[in-house]
Amino acid sequence: MLGRTHMAIALTATALTIKDPAQLPVSLAVAAASSLLPDVDTPEGLLRYQLNKYTGILTFPALIAAGYFLFKYRYFSLLSLMLYLIYIIFAFIGPHRGFTHSIAGFGLFAFILFISDKAIILPAMIGYSTHLVADLFTPSGIPLFYPCSKSFKIPLIRTGSLLDLLTGLAFGIVFVAVLLQKFI
Repeated sequence: MLGRTHMAIALTATALTIKDPAQLPVSLAVAAASSLLPDVDTPEGLLRYQLNKYTGILTFPALIAAGYFLFKYRYFSLLSLMLYLIYIIFAFIGPHRGFTHSIAGFGLFAFILFISDKAIILPAMIGYSTHLVADLFTPSGIPLFYPCSKSFKIPLIRTGSLLDLLTGLAFGIVFVAVLLQKFI
């Protein structure tokens, strides 16, 4: 699925979950970023593509620097920083739809958040999990039990297809409707 479709799904699910309007901006930003994180394992993923555009070959060091920033400003403990670095290394050396699209990748991401900043766990988990669920509906599927290569899939939506675009548009419309209904 396209990055914007992943974001639209995650933003809609997060908007439906958040009750406090004051938490909405941070929650939506975290959910959007987390919905793109599993695709950091491919240069074509929206998050990595944008990083590549601005940092070029320095994308990997930029992600390492981001981890250091989170550690320095107390969002990450030393253990979370080390686990984050392991996550990024696995993402860069593994195949697309490998570790980051598995239960192990999701579990490591959840654990990093659990031992770090608990205030963002819910929107981050929504973003990441909706990405995995959405990719189940593509012909490639996802390897839930990576490194076992068997992919689980319900091949209904091809990435970049009209149905992918319409799915993103539909979730975008629902997202706006939820915001208007709940917060305005």
